[in-house]
Amino acid sequence: MKHCFLIYCCLFACIAMAESPRLSVVFEHNPPFQTIDAENKGHGPIIDFAELLVASAKSSSEFEAEFNGKPWARIMEVDAYQPNTLILSISKTPQREPHFTWLTQVYTGQQYIWKVKGRDDPENQPLQVAVERNAHKMMSIKHHFGEENVLKSLNSAQALHALLRGRVDRFVGTVFAVSGKLKSLGHNMNELQRLAKFDDSGFASQGLSFALTLDSDEHIEAALRKALKDPKVEQARAKLQQQFEASERQLMAGYYTNPQ
Repeated sequence: MKHCFLIYCCLFACIAMAESPRLSVVFEHNPPFQTIDAENKGHGPIIDFAELLVASAKSSSEFEAEFNGKPWARIMEVDAYQPNTLILSISKTPQREPHFTWLTQVYTGQQYIWKVKGRDDPENQPLQVAVERNAHKMMSIKHHFGEENVLKSLNSAQALHALLRGRVDRFVGTVFAVSGKLKSLGHNMNELQRLAKFDDSGFASQGLSFALTLDSDEHIEAALRKALKDPKVEQARAKLQQQFEASERQLMAGYYTNPQ
């Protein structure tokens, strides 16, 4: 009888675990917000905040959670259509807004056009630009530079690397994001020249946010929303944004905008 009772308890536990919803937290390699190491683990201020948020949410609702770093194209082409998926650092745009449940904003910034300082532009040839696949600014970049002049890369750091190596002539990004990507590539801001502000042509981002995919478990969504109201989480989010804004202001103070 005791043996049967133990078997019953094990079966009940397995069923309970099987029924527990699982949250997949996905993110790209996007310094300085978050990075992915050789073991595919995430690091950086966005990851730290997301871990705090998920831990707080799990304290009020039972669900499993796993963090997975992936190429942005994979996230937008596959994971964005899977329920119970939390996407970190996704730009909120008018086109994307109805396709996700938007939880909280973590950063906003002005996009600029960049070139390598002192490098001459090609004569009698169109300027080429690099951008990551499925970026929110892809359509506006194609509109500005011409679709045939756009080089698509795996992520934004690779796109900036293409500019540094001379494969393209331009890159589009915020001051803070460009600074972080340059640092991750072993370069610094003195190597680039900031040109004009970039016109998003109707695809303007309302900032980087955390977004939950549609048809996700209502208990997970409720737990995440409740966690965002936790004083510790609220304080951490406010501190995160303040640090980003302060770093960007400091960087902006050292550079001026030149007309393209």
